[in-house]
Amino acid sequence: MLFHKRPWHWWFWQSFLAKEKVFNRYVAIKQLKHTDKAEQEDIIHEIEMVSKFENRNIVTYYHHFWEEVKLFLVMEYCSGGTLRDKISNNKVTPAEAIEWIQTLATCLRVIHKRGIVHHDIKPDNIVFSQNGTIKIADFGVANKDIGSRAYMSPEAFQWDIDCTKDPRIDIYAFGVTMMELLTNQNPFSSLSREEIIEKHQSADFAIQEFPNWQQEIILKAINKVPELRFQFMIKLEEALKAKSVPIIFNKDNLKAAELIALANKSLKTNKWRNTLKFLELANKRYNNNVAVLQALGKYNLRIQKIEIAKSFYERALKLNPRLDVQKDLGWINLEAQKYPIAIGLLSDHLHRNPADYEAYNLLIRCYYETDRYETAMELSKMIMEANPSLPCFANNYFIAFVLNSNGKSIPPKSKLEQEINPFIGYNLSVIKEEDLSHNYKKSPTLKSKLLFMGFQFNTLKENTITILETNNENDTPTSISEPIIKFGRTGYIQNNIEVSGGNAVSRRHCVIIKYGLFY
Repeated sequence: MLFHKRPWHWWFWQSFLAKEKVFNRYVAIKQLKHTDKAEQEDIIHEIEMVSKFENRNIVTYYHHFWEEVKLFLVMEYCSGGTLRDKISNNKVTPAEAIEWIQTLATCLRVIHKRGIVHHDIKPDNIVFSQNGTIKIADFGVANKDIGSRAYMSPEAFQWDIDCTKDPRIDIYAFGVTMMELLTNQNPFSSLSREEIIEKHQSADFAIQEFPNWQQEIILKAINKVPELRFQFMIKLEEALKAKSVPIIFNKDNLKAAELIALANKSLKTNKWRNTLKFLELANKRYNNNVAVLQALGKYNLRIQKIEIAKSFYERALKLNPRLDVQKDLGWINLEAQKYPIAIGLLSDHLHRNPADYEAYNLLIRCYYETDRYETAMELSKMIMEANPSLPCFANNYFIAFVLNSNGKSIPPKSKLEQEINPFIGYNLSVIKEEDLSHNYKKSPTLKSKLLFMGFQFNTLKENTITILETNNENDTPTSISEPIIKFGRTGYIQNNIEVSGGNAVSRRHCVIIKYGLFY
């Protein structure tokens, strides 16, 4: 075998043109720069699998050899150059472009059906034989990660290991390649990851002059949301043949969405039983529907059935690994006291959804529970300045301030705020007790008696609750209209309801917050 001194240098390999004396043919020899044995074996395994397809549109792999720790792959030499060359030389007619696109789509469909993802579809890795046959090159060779940035799908920027197994990253790269082939330019070239995301937001692509069906196929293939792309290469292939993107209408999904909408409406008015009724009906009729499972997870999370909520989210994520449930998973981990995980999930969610005030309050609670009072105060103050209409942040700033001072001081205006914020009023009453129900250093602590205000309590019900006291001789019902009803040991005037039982009952034992009514 004779090596010609004509190497091409890339990040992961060098390529040489050589001539085999035995077969009297030119071959391409690729030297992998990585010397990790396990990685080399993986590459060999993948390209051997691909070579078994005997597909005329895949570059043929002949054999491989090692020189010390370096791996060399011997492949078919395609003298017709790359698709990149043809794009650069402006030698592609619209008819040729569409023919090549259809051929490549069929080839990738076969590859994906066998469970293989290329990872780096782009014009540089599409080549032509001497007789003009278009071929896909470099399976398992060009890039063992996820791809080249200008062809990488937005979700692949997360470097999530699941992305490497998802054929939709090839579909995205194929869509970008199709657009580049038709327009002679890649709109994402030289852009940073952030700029690529912004480009998707504006959808400013130079494809308006093309037929509507071509525009629709490109836009669906490169959609930034994986679930809104073509889910399988065969669907893209069929759209190319039909010159139309089919409208997918699923009646069951529509009916499930209607029931979820009714459930959400009931949830907003705190009609919990109605909410559950609609969700159970949706789950019975449309089993394993992602939206229904997510709604059931959300419902159970809000009624503090954490394990049940977690099971619904896990089922939903199995059906759709890209489901945006980071906020809810953060909440689940918060309730499980896995605070670092919760903080990470909530922070990432807020980076993408900066106006989600409920998520901010959950994050503040994470800091509060881990005694990071200054951070909780700082975040609460920022939100109060941005949106002063949400009383939960004022209360949570108040209790973080109090605990940060070891109970020695309260923020300014707190006495005024207690008139409009029953949580601050309650917490201030705890601090001002003459006969303390807490101990600053020992159990029960001041923190255990203070109330953190959940986001759902921003709107409290103006209603009266009637309580029948069993130790009342006349069984006279007690009507209480206060938003926070306090229960505690007999003999302590701060409580609305006194409970007998001696020291087994705390001075401040529990409270009822009138959040909503059950129907």
